[in-house]
Parts: sequence; structure tokens; C-alpha cells
Amino acid sequence: MTTKPQAIAYWLLPETAAREVFAEKISELARRFETPVFAPHVSVFIAPANSRPPAEILRELGAVTIELTIHSIRFSAQFTKTLFVQFERSVSLQELGDRIWKASLAPERDVIDPHMSLLYASLAAEKKKALVDQITFPFREVSFSSICAMRCARPTATIAEVEQWRLLAP
Repeated sequence: MTTKPQAIAYWLLPETAAREVFAEKISELARRFETPVFAPHVSVFIAPANSRPPAEILRELGAVTIELTIHSIRFSAQFTKTLFVQFERSVSLQELGDRIWKASLAPERDVIDPHMSLLYASLAAEKKKALVDQITFPFREVSFSSICAMRCARPTATIAEVEQWRLLAP
């Protein structure tokens, strides 16, 4: 088990059709690079592990429906953004993040950088660039209609830490 501080990550999950497309791409990349498979998600807010129980917060939020537009496929040096879908900023997504922030009683608010990771790996920049050039999706608009809370290391920086993620509340 990691000795890093733990956190509660609130994930927005795409609706079924898009979820299947993203999950297939994540699985394909995970097989190719021998990395963990994970659920397609957009992190909305990351709260300290000692914040209010996530099940209570999710109950208070009620139904969630958010539409995001794909801006581009990108890569970075950051482990959790090895290869990712960048979405356009969204007022409704930021408002959802702010609602979770207030409900969690967390000390700090996050400005959301809406993205969905496709791969967590250590790869050369040239390899990541080549992958970006190969990835396309059959849609630009993505509907998200559910949210969950996950326990994770903060920051998550290794494959072992990804494998330790645990669902806290659906």
C-alpha cells in the first residue's frame, strides 16, 4: 500500500455509448503498453481523505447531466496526463466542482481542467506525439450522467498507485 496522502476523487462518467468507445481505447492502450486499465472519467474535484463522506455528498448532488465538447487529443510529462482527451472548459462542470468543494468542506477550490486520461505510462515525447496523431473519436460531444467517488493517492504517479484506486461511492 502506498504511503502517500490519500484523497477522494470525484469522477464524472460518460454515458454508455461514449463510455464503451473510451473504454475500448483505454484497454487497447493498456494492453499495448502493459499498463492498468481504468474507467473512462473526468475528475471533477479532489477532496482530502478526511472530508465529509462521499456517499452523503453524492446524495446531496442528486442527478447530474453535463455535456462536454472534445477540444483535442494531447499528451504531457505528467503521469496522470500521459495521453488524454482535452475537453473545452464548461461553466456547468465548474459549477459542479464548486458544489462538491462546498459540500466536502475542503479548504481549497479547484479550477477544473476538463480532460479524460487514456493512458498512464512513462513514454518518450516522440512516442506520445505519434499516439496523439493516431487517435480519433467518432463524436465531438460527450454526455456525462453519473458521478462516483474514488480513493486514490495524491498525487497518483505510478502504475502501482493506479492499481490501488478503490470505489468509495457510486
